[in-house]
Amino acid sequence: MTIFEKIEKHQAEKDYVKIKRDVGNKSYVLSHGYILDHSFDFVLLKVNDDFLFNGFTIFPISSITKIRHNDYDQFFDSIMEQEGQKKLIEMPYQINLESWETIFNSIKSTNLNCSVENENNKRFFFKIGEIVKVKKRSLKILNFDPAGYLDDEPTKIKYKEISAIDFDDNYANTMAKYLRTKL
Repeated sequence: MTIFEKIEKHQAEKDYVKIKRDVGNKSYVLSHGYILDHSFDFVLLKVNDDFLFNGFTIFPISSITKIRHNDYDQFFDSIMEQEGQKKLIEMPYQINLESWETIFNSIKSTNLNCSVENENNKRFFFKIGEIVKVKKRSLKILNFDPAGYLDDEPTKIKYKEISAIDFDDNYANTMAKYLRTKL
């Protein structure tokens, strides 16, 4: 079964999965949760850690090296069902997964902050905040730091440098309520 066929199967069956992604330079990242949607190029995952949902992540299908749904994942899934959590597997937003540009425009329309990152060890970056501007090949995000201070200027990020984005997670939503500017 191809990666694309596995994505379709696990999305249709609402299976809990662990997805191994190659983010470059022999760096790999595990993403786990439920596949809510996909396009030819991207996957949208409802993130789940320790039986708790924590936002959404989107990443390129081309980065996926393995999708796991083994006995451990099936047992986890059965617990989620018994705890009444699987009924919460839904997508409250319309996210167009055609391209990074359509994805960011969709998230921008929700007025949610998002995090944008390159998870590669050698080229790592992490920016989180409001999407200020979306262009054909890049976006601008008004980043905030862990103390809630907003940067003076938005940061430009080229789509080709992005390995994943997250939105509607507890950290970003909570921090967004307490953002401030430097005096």
